[in-house]
Amino acid sequence: MVALALALLLGSVPGLSCEGRTAAGETFPTCFDPGTGWVLGTALRVQDDAQSLAVRTGFLVRADRSSGSKADSLWFDSHRLLMTEAWGGEKRGLTFTAYEGLLRRHVEEGSILVSIGRPRRIPFPFDVALAARAAHLERRTWEGAGWTLETGRVGLLLDPLRTNAEWGWLAVGPAASHALRHAPDGTRHEVSPFTSLLLDAGWETRDGRWALRATGVAGWSFEFEGGAHFRARGEVALEHVLLAVNDAPVFARLTATGVKNDAGLFRRDEAMLGVGLAVRPFGER
Repeated sequence: MVALALALLLGSVPGLSCEGRTAAGETFPTCFDPGTGWVLGTALRVQDDAQSLAVRTGFLVRADRSSGSKADSLWFDSHRLLMTEAWGGEKRGLTFTAYEGLLRRHVEEGSILVSIGRPRRIPFPFDVALAARAAHLERRTWEGAGWTLETGRVGLLLDPLRTNAEWGWLAVGPAASHALRHAPDGTRHEVSPFTSLLLDAGWETRDGRWALRATGVAGWSFEFEGGAHFRARGEVALEHVLLAVNDAPVFARLTATGVKNDAGLFRRDEAMLGVGLAVRPFGER
């Protein structure tokens, strides 16, 4: 009984049905994919005691496939395209990310081949993942004329969970990035040459009605003109499907974000909470 209750909580009951049936015999989907679909939503955003309404949109694409090199290897790829969030109020602004993705490879029996001298095969207890982000723009009108652009970021990550499904992952490892902070007095270049630690973790129920994702980066970045600084930021997002309209899931979304020495043109410390509703057409599983 305890095992069944735990399985229900985690959404991992073998043979879970994703199809409901009406009294008339018609079927309808009851499972949803949190990583697929067009997202459109609104939220109440609270930042440093200032409240504002925000609008968020973008496209999510997720796929799993077998590796062509090994029969026991799977790829789980998640892509976020054209993600945009804009908000009003006293501290108006927007963020735009052209692309963000996580490509995770699962191997049933991980190993490292040591080819120095006689080749040896050593067990390796991690999955590997590649995290990438391109063209992340932040524009905060209340700071004046200027913007921040992370031109690119790449992370080489390890996942100790080693799940062979898309519903759970814990990827962490070093990351490199380049960013521009443009103000009327000039543009500053900042680079982190794998001197930052990146985290991308998530958990979902098998029916997709609950989804939790945590991301974060912390480390040192260096300016081309000289100087270095430590910065960190993290976000936790919890989603729960409330209902579905013509099979399009409508879900509540709670977020909490913290930034240390990295927000805006002047590298501020910030904290933000958000709560809202969103719809995800084409998100059934």
